[in-house]
Amino acid sequence: MEALKEFTVPLTGLKPGAHVYKMEAGKDFFSHFENSPIQEGLFQVEISLDRRTDMAIVDFDIQGSYRCNCDRCLVAISLPIEIQDEIILKFDEQGDDSDEVIYLDSQASEWNAAKVVYELICLAKPLINVYDCKGKPCDQTMLKKLNEYETHHDDDNDLWKDLQNIQLN
Repeated sequence: MEALKEFTVPLTGLKPGAHVYKMEAGKDFFSHFENSPIQEGLFQVEISLDRRTDMAIVDFDIQGSYRCNCDRCLVAISLPIEIQDEIILKFDEQGDDSDEVIYLDSQASEWNAAKVVYELICLAKPLINVYDCKGKPCDQTMLKKLNEYETHHDDDNDLWKDLQNIQLN
Protein backbone atom coordinates (compact mmCIF):
# COMPACT_ATOMS: atom_id res chain seq x y z
CA MET A 1 0.00 0.00 0.00
CA GLU A 2 3.02 2.29 0.19
CA ALA A 3 2.77 2.95 -3.55
CA LEU A 4 -0.76 4.31 -3.07
CA LYS A 5 0.04 6.48 -0.02
CA GLU A 6 1.94 8.84 -2.28
CA PHE A 7 -1.40 9.73 -3.91
CA THR A 8 -2.99 10.93 -0.66
CA VAL A 9 -3.81 14.63 -0.80
CA PRO A 10 -4.34 16.40 2.55
CA LEU A 11 -7.56 18.38 2.90
CA THR A 12 -7.47 19.46 6.55
CA GLY A 13 -5.70 22.75 7.01
CA LEU A 14 -5.45 23.32 3.27
CA LYS A 15 -5.91 27.02 2.63
CA PRO A 16 -8.15 28.20 -0.21
CA GLY A 17 -6.28 28.54 -3.47
CA ALA A 18 -4.18 26.44 -5.80
CA HIS A 19 -1.96 23.60 -4.57
CA VAL A 20 0.19 21.37 -6.79
CA TYR A 21 1.23 17.79 -6.02
CA LYS A 22 3.65 15.73 -8.11
CA MET A 23 3.91 11.98 -7.92
CA GLU A 24 4.91 8.94 -9.93
CA ALA A 25 2.90 5.85 -10.89
CA GLY A 26 5.09 2.85 -11.70
CA LYS A 27 5.05 -0.93 -11.58
CA ASP A 28 4.28 -1.01 -7.82
CA PHE A 29 1.31 1.30 -8.36
CA PHE A 30 -0.31 -0.95 -10.99
CA SER A 31 0.29 -4.12 -8.95
CA HIS A 32 -2.23 -2.87 -6.34
CA PHE A 33 -5.10 -3.07 -8.82
CA GLU A 34 -6.52 -6.50 -9.53
CA ASN A 35 -6.49 -7.61 -13.20
CA SER A 36 -4.84 -4.38 -14.29
CA PRO A 37 -4.49 -4.11 -18.10
CA ILE A 38 -1.18 -2.35 -17.45
CA GLN A 39 1.45 -4.42 -15.68
CA GLU A 40 4.49 -2.26 -16.27
CA GLY A 41 4.63 1.47 -16.89
CA LEU A 42 5.94 4.76 -15.62
CA PHE A 43 3.80 7.87 -15.42
CA GLN A 44 4.50 11.35 -14.08
CA VAL A 45 1.35 12.65 -12.37
CA GLU A 46 0.73 16.29 -11.53
CA ILE A 47 -2.39 17.11 -9.52
CA SER A 48 -3.45 20.76 -9.25
CA LEU A 49 -6.06 21.21 -6.53
CA ASP A 50 -7.91 24.53 -6.34
CA ARG A 51 -9.39 24.49 -2.82
CA ARG A 52 -12.62 26.39 -2.17
CA THR A 53 -14.87 26.46 0.90
CA ASP A 54 -17.34 23.73 -0.14
CA MET A 55 -15.50 22.13 -3.05
CA ALA A 56 -12.18 21.67 -4.84
CA ILE A 57 -11.42 21.62 -8.54
CA VAL A 58 -8.79 19.00 -9.32
CA ASP A 59 -6.82 19.07 -12.58
CA PHE A 60 -4.80 16.03 -13.63
CA ASP A 61 -1.82 16.16 -15.97
CA ILE A 62 -0.49 12.65 -16.55
CA GLN A 63 2.31 11.74 -18.94
CA GLY A 64 4.17 8.50 -19.38
CA SER A 65 4.23 5.16 -21.14
CA TYR A 66 3.49 1.51 -20.52
CA ARG A 67 5.15 -1.69 -21.73
CA CYS A 68 3.22 -4.12 -23.91
CA ASN A 69 3.56 -6.23 -27.02
CA CYS A 70 2.70 -4.71 -30.38
CA ASP A 71 -0.54 -6.27 -31.63
CA ARG A 72 0.79 -6.14 -35.19
CA CYS A 73 4.34 -7.51 -35.00
CA LEU A 74 4.43 -8.88 -31.39
CA VAL A 75 7.64 -7.07 -30.39
CA ALA A 76 7.87 -5.50 -26.91
CA ILE A 77 7.14 -1.77 -27.13
CA SER A 78 6.57 1.21 -24.86
CA LEU A 79 3.39 3.13 -25.76
CA PRO A 80 3.09 6.77 -24.63
CA ILE A 81 -0.02 8.24 -23.00
CA GLU A 82 -0.82 11.88 -22.22
CA ILE A 83 -3.87 12.84 -20.17
CA GLN A 84 -5.37 16.15 -19.10
CA ASP A 85 -8.60 15.86 -17.13
CA GLU A 86 -10.56 17.61 -14.41
CA ILE A 87 -12.88 16.50 -11.62
CA ILE A 88 -14.68 18.30 -8.82
CA LEU A 89 -14.55 17.27 -5.17
CA LYS A 90 -17.65 18.36 -3.28
CA PHE A 91 -17.52 18.38 0.50
CA ASP A 92 -21.03 17.14 1.16
CA GLU A 93 -22.22 13.77 2.47
CA GLN A 94 -25.19 13.74 0.11
CA GLY A 95 -24.88 12.95 -3.56
CA ASP A 96 -23.86 10.19 -5.86
CA ASP A 97 -20.42 10.18 -7.43
CA SER A 98 -20.27 10.66 -11.19
CA ASP A 99 -17.51 10.87 -13.77
CA GLU A 100 -16.94 14.55 -13.04
CA VAL A 101 -17.97 14.93 -9.38
CA ILE A 102 -16.83 13.02 -6.28
CA TYR A 103 -18.62 13.65 -2.99
CA LEU A 104 -16.56 13.54 0.22
CA ASP A 105 -17.54 13.85 3.86
CA SER A 106 -17.33 17.50 4.88
CA GLN A 107 -14.99 16.43 7.72
CA ALA A 108 -12.65 14.40 5.46
CA SER A 109 -9.04 15.07 6.36
CA GLU A 110 -7.53 13.62 3.18
CA TRP A 111 -8.38 12.22 -0.24
CA ASN A 112 -6.54 9.45 -2.04
CA ALA A 113 -6.40 10.12 -5.79
CA ALA A 114 -4.87 6.72 -6.71
CA LYS A 115 -8.13 5.19 -7.99
CA VAL A 116 -8.90 8.22 -10.18
CA VAL A 117 -5.34 8.27 -11.58
CA TYR A 118 -5.53 4.54 -12.32
CA GLU A 119 -8.89 4.88 -14.08
CA LEU A 120 -7.70 7.85 -16.16
CA ILE A 121 -4.62 5.93 -17.33
CA CYS A 122 -6.62 2.79 -18.15
CA LEU A 123 -9.24 4.76 -20.06
CA ALA A 124 -6.55 6.54 -22.10
CA LYS A 125 -4.91 3.25 -23.05
CA PRO A 126 -5.57 2.52 -26.73
CA LEU A 127 -7.72 -0.48 -27.62
CA ILE A 128 -5.04 -1.79 -29.94
CA ASN A 129 -1.38 -1.76 -28.92
CA VAL A 130 0.20 -0.70 -32.18
CA TYR A 131 3.40 1.17 -32.72
CA ASP A 132 4.52 2.90 -35.90
CA CYS A 133 5.82 -0.27 -37.54
CA LYS A 134 8.07 1.61 -39.94
CA GLY A 135 10.77 2.14 -37.33
CA LYS A 136 13.44 -0.02 -35.74
CA PRO A 137 11.56 -1.67 -32.83
CA CYS A 138 9.31 -3.67 -35.13
CA ASP A 139 9.88 -7.28 -36.13
CA GLN A 140 10.40 -6.91 -39.89
CA THR A 141 10.17 -10.69 -40.46
CA MET A 142 6.69 -10.77 -38.92
CA LEU A 143 5.59 -7.74 -40.97
CA LYS A 144 6.78 -9.43 -44.19
CA LYS A 145 4.78 -12.56 -43.34
CA LEU A 146 1.69 -10.46 -42.65
CA ASN A 147 2.09 -8.72 -46.01
CA GLU A 148 2.47 -12.09 -47.76
CA TYR A 149 -0.67 -13.40 -46.08
CA GLU A 150 -2.65 -10.33 -47.13
CA THR A 151 -1.59 -10.63 -50.78
CA HIS A 152 -2.42 -14.38 -50.92
CA HIS A 153 -5.85 -13.91 -49.40
CA ASP A 154 -7.21 -11.12 -51.55
CA ASP A 155 -9.77 -13.51 -52.98
CA ASP A 156 -11.73 -13.60 -49.69
CA ASN A 157 -14.71 -12.17 -51.59
CA ASP A 158 -15.08 -15.49 -53.39
CA LEU A 159 -15.15 -17.27 -50.05
CA TRP A 160 -17.94 -14.99 -48.81
CA LYS A 161 -19.92 -15.61 -51.99
CA ASP A 162 -19.62 -19.37 -51.46
CA LEU A 163 -20.70 -19.05 -47.83
CA GLN A 164 -23.77 -17.02 -48.80
CA ASN A 165 -24.88 -19.79 -51.14
CA ILE A 166 -25.05 -22.37 -48.35
CA GLN A 167 -28.64 -23.43 -47.67
CA LEU A 168 -29.66 -24.01 -44.04
CA ASN A 169 -32.30 -26.66 -43.34
